[in-house]
Amino acid sequence: MLAQMYGGIIVAIIVVWGAVIIKYNSENKKYKASSYGKQHKNNFINILGNKGARGEYRTSQFLEEASFEKKMLFNVYIPNRSGAMTELDIIMITAKGIYVIENKNYSGWIFGDENSKNWCETIKGKKFFFYNPVKQNKSHIKNLEKVLQVGDEKYISLIVFNANANLKKISTESKNLYVIASKQIKKFFQEQNTLPDQLTSEEIEMIYQKLLPGTQLTAEEKKQHVERIQKQYKKK
Repeated sequence: MLAQMYGGIIVAIIVVWGAVIIKYNSENKKYKASSYGKQHKNNFINILGNKGARGEYRTSQFLEEASFEKKMLFNVYIPNRSGAMTELDIIMITAKGIYVIENKNYSGWIFGDENSKNWCETIKGKKFFFYNPVKQNKSHIKNLEKVLQVGDEKYISLIVFNANANLKKISTESKNLYVIASKQIKKFFQEQNTLPDQLTSEEIEMIYQKLLPGTQLTAEEKKQHVERIQKQYKKK
């Protein structure tokens, strides 16, 4: 009787692990074929183990569904106004313009407006504050325009919060500025598809090639960037 019971447990474990392996292999194949997977050197298991990278990858999957011409770059380093390097999560260069995407991995209720210094994340009644992503992305776009010089009107600031966030009260007024949940990306780009084109195929490729080297920094260069950011926030 015990032998039969243990045998059944072992079979069940084998079946479960088999299903997990099949699922993983399927997702890994999808990852390698994606724009994110082709650009990143990290394997899929490392992406899953990194909250930030996992969130960016999930967002990129939604972005892939945009029906107009596009090229995407991830974790792009460009010089800022002080001459140091700053990192942009996702740049999506499209016929409709240049989408500068700040990806946020927060949970709970999110409150904020365009002009406040900080926004608020509320989880089980506890409040946590983080720097206003609209201001953060505005700075990114200014630095990017200094590099590209293609015209301010061609940039779209897009702040994306991942699935665990609930956008309760968000207020923005500026043109070409959007704050959305990841589940809204598909609908957002369906609406954007009705807008007139801003960039030609040649311009998309030219911008892509100009920014591509910024995705290929060494591990040491990225480490120096992180250390600089940590020192900067420690002083505040």
